[in-house]
Amino acid sequence: MAGAGRRHKGDGPRCPACGLPLLVQWVGHTAALQASVNLPAPDEPRPYGEAAKDRTWNRLVWCLPRRRYGPLRLRWTNARHPPDCPHQHLLDHQCPPAEPTTLF
Repeated sequence: MAGAGRRHKGDGPRCPACGLPLLVQWVGHTAALQASVNLPAPDEPRPYGEAAKDRTWNRLVWCLPRRRYGPLRLRWTNARHPPDCPHQHLLDHQCPPAEPTTLF
């Protein structure tokens, strides 16, 4: 039974449709939303301006500060979010388009 509940790095949740690794969590306290974002490598730059260009009314941008200790926690972004924020900025997960399986 030793180690039955342990998880190794990279064993987090994955999208059931496309298999990409996800970060899934409730964001907010009073009116929380469950956010699912693709989880990039910690050193991959994801500036706010680039993410904000792809935002839509139903695809939000989340700020992901990576602390030295403690779990990952997504933060809301809004119109007052600093454009030069140093953290990663992630959009809600969308599966990549599937390759066609037929020729006709």
